[in-house]
Amino acid sequence: MKSHRVLKWVGGSLLGIVALLVLIAVFFNWNWLRDPIARKVTSATGRTFAINGDLDVHLSLRPRIVANGLVLGNAAGAREPEMANIKRLDFRIDLLKLLVGNVTFPEIALSEPRIALEVSKDGVPNWVFDEQSKDKEFEFPTIGALTIDQGGVTYRDPRINTDLVFDVKTLEGGKEQPESTLEVAGKGRFKGLATTVHARGGALLSLRDTAHLYPLKASGALGDTRASVDGMLLDPLHLKGEQLNFKLEGSDLAQLYPIIGVPIPPTPAYKLAGFLEHVDDVWTFRRFKGTVGGSDIAGDFAVDRGQRPQKITAALVSQKLLMKDLGGFIGADRGTQPSRAPPPGDRILPAEPFSLEKLQAADADVHFRGAQILTEKMPLDKMSAHLIVRAGQLKLAPVDFGFAGGNVVAQIEMDGRKQHIATHADITVKGLRLDQMFPNSKLAAADTGTMGGRARLAGNGNSIAQMLGSANGEAALIMDGGSVGELMLRLSNLDIANSLMVMLGGDKQVPIRCMVGNFKAVDGDFQVEALVLDTPKVNITGSGDVNFTDESLHLRLVSQSKGFSLASLRGPMVVTGSFKTPVVKPELGGALARGGLALALGAVTAGIGALIPLLDFGKKKESNCTALMNQAKADAGVKASDMAPKAPVAARTGKK
Repeated sequence: MKSHRVLKWVGGSLLGIVALLVLIAVFFNWNWLRDPIARKVTSATGRTFAINGDLDVHLSLRPRIVANGLVLGNAAGAREPEMANIKRLDFRIDLLKLLVGNVTFPEIALSEPRIALEVSKDGVPNWVFDEQSKDKEFEFPTIGALTIDQGGVTYRDPRINTDLVFDVKTLEGGKEQPESTLEVAGKGRFKGLATTVHARGGALLSLRDTAHLYPLKASGALGDTRASVDGMLLDPLHLKGEQLNFKLEGSDLAQLYPIIGVPIPPTPAYKLAGFLEHVDDVWTFRRFKGTVGGSDIAGDFAVDRGQRPQKITAALVSQKLLMKDLGGFIGADRGTQPSRAPPPGDRILPAEPFSLEKLQAADADVHFRGAQILTEKMPLDKMSAHLIVRAGQLKLAPVDFGFAGGNVVAQIEMDGRKQHIATHADITVKGLRLDQMFPNSKLAAADTGTMGGRARLAGNGNSIAQMLGSANGEAALIMDGGSVGELMLRLSNLDIANSLMVMLGGDKQVPIRCMVGNFKAVDGDFQVEALVLDTPKVNITGSGDVNFTDESLHLRLVSQSKGFSLASLRGPMVVTGSFKTPVVKPELGGALARGGLALALGAVTAGIGALIPLLDFGKKKESNCTALMNQAKADAGVKASDMAPKAPVAARTGKK
């Protein structure tokens, strides 16, 4: 009996304690805890904190807590005094999971939250509350359901001229989408560009749950650039995409550099669409298609931000490429970027400087293939290029394009590690035909033979004009076979009588036995080492220079007729003026100086002979140039005083 009374007493006591706790919970004034909570938060964050409204708690294993008028102070020197102001916070927390260190909120409801995120001029964000937490990754708690009513977020970073304001809210679910969704609309400036953005996410059952795909649809504009995404995210907090459709369009791809830090030369307006993926530090624009100017473009483009500098890899293909759309890649087009100093009106070489900053901003490995190349004048039919950028050094290894029935192959290296880019180029021209180079001229109806050449040049400068204007090296050209107008040959010799006969009887094509040109470049001045044209009617030798520094021409052509004409003045022709407006006229009264073709050919045989294999004469054709040059080697014993024009030609070549 006694033990029974003890148990009864203990049971009654426990019931009393529970009843007392219930009474305390029911009648306890939770507002008494506002100041202790505020002091605790202030101590932990170093910011002022206050609960200015009522605080209420509904006890359970998942207690519901309601706090009104929450205010968190901002960092020192911030633009606004408050970092956060929440009219009402209503949430539940799972106590059992909290006991094992897992912070889980089954429900969170925010009413009129206002959050101000700001980066100071020193680069310190206001959401970092102490020095120790700067490098720590924020662990986002598990959230079951989140609702936001009339929320607002501002983001400012004066270092990059960024000031954005976002309206944030959740939308109640319907029949098709029973759970709430998140909607964000923002506007302002991002890196100085006028910006608008609108995004709608899926159900917020758990932002940390990577087992479920998260739908996202967003669109935005930054200056002239517009983008949109529509698809699923594997991990929304880290923007890891899966089946994420991505569209991008704008007036100039170069405008992306200040936005995302990817260096791209100026381009015409573009529209691109493909799939965006994000794995670790690699962003990939996969299987995209679109247009840049009047050209189509397709392929894959990836940026690895985990490397220093970032690494760009791409494989690009164009079925129809307009050469003018590549102007920005060689400095011929400024795109939308303002020009520092427009080139003079009489210049034609691209003068826009390459950006050293962009050259050093990323490494790159880019393959490009163009099936059809469209130009206004040059007959190109295909193109392939391999671009490599590493530590500020650029290589085209090689760029190869079909041209006038042949092809041009160039190996180009540019070193951008210094103030002035150092450039080395090795260019080979093989199998070109003049009838295809000038399809609308009389040459198209004649056998114009085959042309080849080689140039090795080195220059310094940050534009094409500066590089060629400082070039040193050599260039050579050789043509075998073909034809040229008889009238041009007669006029080149100022043979008036025979020229009148040609005019009355009609111009005819005269076969070219061989043409050889050899130039030495010194500080952008391409000096003629030898220039010889041999035909059955006339032999022409040339001298002078072509100056790329001021884009001027200084050539003198002397003809030696193989026929007889009483009215022949036997005077030379001069070519002067600029690249843009050349002038051809006779040199009247000039001293007559002639030279033998054998000596002229012999003088350059050693340097030009190696170019003959570049011509692709074919097995069935014997080369006139080959035969003439072999003969010239034996006949080149003529004295240097017999050479003309510019007697020092033989002296310059060191041949006799």
